[in-house]
Amino acid sequence: MNVTGIIVAGGRSSRMGQDKALLEIQGATMLERVADALAPVTERVIVVTRDGQGYGSISVENVPDVYPGKGPLSGIHAGLSASRTEWGIVIACDMPFVQPKVLHVLLAVTEKWAKLQGTTETALQAVISSVDGRIHPLLAVYHQSVLPSAEECLRSGRLRLTDWLDKLNVRYAKVEDLPGVSEDIWHKAAFNMNNPQDYQLAIEQLKHSVQQNTQAMQTMQTVRDAQSVKNLKEIRED
Repeated sequence: MNVTGIIVAGGRSSRMGQDKALLEIQGATMLERVADALAPVTERVIVVTRDGQGYGSISVENVPDVYPGKGPLSGIHAGLSASRTEWGIVIACDMPFVQPKVLHVLLAVTEKWAKLQGTTETALQAVISSVDGRIHPLLAVYHQSVLPSAEECLRSGRLRLTDWLDKLNVRYAKVEDLPGVSEDIWHKAAFNMNNPQDYQLAIEQLKHSVQQNTQAMQTMQTVRDAQSVKNLKEIRED
């Protein structure tokens, strides 16, 4: 399934007090983290910004909002308009725990459902992740056919994503029904940072995760070392 990765980064970050795309966690900006998650599952990654000026040394293709200041719907519209593929997977720039395996599952179920629904007037137009009953339109996959309705909403000032989704042929991917990825990983993937407290929480959670991984690796190495000693002893006794 050929798909474009679209990072929505055109917001004002008013509650955060600084550009969320440039916040750093473990030595990488949020924009870099999300782009790295998208790269293995897409053929091209673009970031939608208010003015399309980009982020300096961060090597991600930039496109401007066609309707700046109109919220996330504008970002989805601009990203899909700049895409050369039939489908685009859209991720907000402030989701620090998104992983390629989560996106792979979302794309796989999109491909499956699209084939089942065919190419008639009921053809699938979007797959939106749903975690604990809450939908996440910025952790979702969209077809090019959504562009006319997005354009109509943007021109008329009807900017609520839920109102726009009501116009589309949408399926909601309930994470508890999706194979291959635990619900805990999905919960983390859907987490987004809106304020400094969220940012600090993300830093602490990732730090804790690294510590857990380090401890697990040390435990595995200890077990391997003990097994090696045992094997060597058995060889000598033979």
